[in-house]
Amino acid sequence: MSDAVVIQLIATAGLILVAALGKVKLDRIGRDAREAREQTANEHADAEYPNLRDELTAMRADLSAGLDRLEAGQKRHDGEIGGIRHTQRQQTDALARLDERMEGRDAEQRREHAVLAKRLDDHLTTTD
Repeated sequence: MSDAVVIQLIATAGLILVAALGKVKLDRIGRDAREAREQTANEHADAEYPNLRDELTAMRADLSAGLDRLEAGQKRHDGEIGGIRHTQRQQTDALARLDERMEGRDAEQRREHAVLAKRLDDHLTTTD
């Protein structure tokens, strides 16, 4: 056998091998495509959306509207919580001022009691 014939046989065998591997790969791709089509096909005759892409597009619009409502509610709640915190700070400040006034009155009463106790002691000592 000549070298040219041997080279031609090797090339032909290589081509047959590449074709066989390519066919295996194409068969696998075909199976995957059929499976994907089965999973995404809408088999209901009266379905609102003819395919999965249309249905997902419609769902995206619904989700976007729902998200907008959720964000609006969150902003409203944030405002309400801010108002509650403001009221709480006002009440805390008012209680602090009341505590200061009460402490001042307590100190004044203690001074008055001390003065009265001293006067009573002085009176009792002078009358003995």
